[in-house]
Amino acid sequence: MRILFVDDDPQHVDVVQRTVAEALAAHVDVVATVEDAVEALHRDAYDLVVTDIFIPLGQQPRDTMGPRSRRYVDTVQHLGGLVLLDELDRVVPQPRVLAHTACTDMALIEILGTCVHARVPKPAPVDVLLRAVIDALDLPAPQ
Repeated sequence: MRILFVDDDPQHVDVVQRTVAEALAAHVDVVATVEDAVEALHRDAYDLVVTDIFIPLGQQPRDTMGPRSRRYVDTVQHLGGLVLLDELDRVVPQPRVLAHTACTDMALIEILGTCVHARVPKPAPVDVLLRAVIDALDLPAPQ
């Protein structure tokens, strides 16, 4: 099982990465930009992507934007998660997606739509995020 965390908060992600990897015996990768996430997604198949919405695009963001990110073209530098969700539409096989974000803007949450399995308010305690990962992957609770 492979999980990709896309978040630019290394202190929080480090603890989560170790906990999820140990509890689920999963391979967990962590990247901090959309650019790095896109590269990873086209290199490796992931079962789950856990992403923030407010993440940086990176040095060379994709030239094309999908329907989610086009709605926020003026502020997309701060909404890299929307570009990532658009890119995930092109990934085969498509991983499940869990949004771990502090976003409370209902219009943005609505845009996440059905492509996101669930949204976990950030910062979530590690046990809450682990439970959300388990639920998103339809796994039994670890013993």
